[in-house]
Amino acid sequence: TTKNSMIPIKAGFLGCGTIASAIATSLATPSHASNLSSAGFVTSSISVTKRSASKSSKLKETFPELVTVYDSAMDVVKHSNIVFLCVLPQQAEEMLGELKKGGVWNGEEHTLISLVSTSKVEELIQLTGLPSHNVYKMICLPSIAKREGCALLQPASTNGGGAITNNGNAIMDVKSLLDALGGCVICKDDESMNTLMVTTAMMGPLYGVMRNNREWLVKRGISPQDASYFVGRSYLSMVQDAERQCEQPQRFDDLIEEQTPGGLNEQALGNLDKQNVFDSYDKAMDAVLSRLQGKSDGSLPSSSSGAG
Repeated sequence: TTKNSMIPIKAGFLGCGTIASAIATSLATPSHASNLSSAGFVTSSISVTKRSASKSSKLKETFPELVTVYDSAMDVVKHSNIVFLCVLPQQAEEMLGELKKGGVWNGEEHTLISLVSTSKVEELIQLTGLPSHNVYKMICLPSIAKREGCALLQPASTNGGGAITNNGNAIMDVKSLLDALGGCVICKDDESMNTLMVTTAMMGPLYGVMRNNREWLVKRGISPQDASYFVGRSYLSMVQDAERQCEQPQRFDDLIEEQTPGGLNEQALGNLDKQNVFDSYDKAMDAVLSRLQGKSDGSLPSSSSGAG
């Protein structure tokens, strides 16, 4: 792809908190340019609102050529072709209402990607007047800044893969863009997005397992520094092994199969299984899903208190 045939990304961020800052950083990081260009994109500008002044000014400082900080959301949208909505849920509707009143949205120019957790794609279409194929909901972790992790992208139910239009002629595939920034899974509806989001809530339990492992070592006379370092490096290598070829559904089963028969790993896994550790994980995940669906506050049902 020659530079001239690249689709220019003019990214705008309404709100500039942790996630907005992470996506902007990923788009602006020089070492990511080759990943973007392989997918047919080049970052041409990044516009951010003044909100979270510390983060917006840090972006401007780090990437002075690309980043412009604007006073108003209106100006950000005017200078962008892909707009990331990153404000608090209670601010989103009001901001989109003001922008629609200002007549700033252009269906041939703009794509909106909302990172507001409570967003509904159909409501965003109504609030902006944008064509359904230009509106998305997205979830990602701050690790997108380093091209790590995997974004979740939900198009409108009428829209399969999705496209960002650029002056009405070139078409930009949003999934390709996010794949270039680390990875992306398309969610066909709210239900599948909620279900996949449960995995992102397993970050806390993973850190809890690692902390527990560290404490177990420290109690047995290992220095806290050595314990922490060894646990961190060891778990990293395990996860990296699992991530290789993770697009193959059998990857994790294969790693378990590879364990030495009668060996320490096989036995440790079996011992945890006998204590229903994975049932407990399932119950914790069910509770997260129930909270995301608005069916409960995420507490475990009290009947489980008698369970082993």
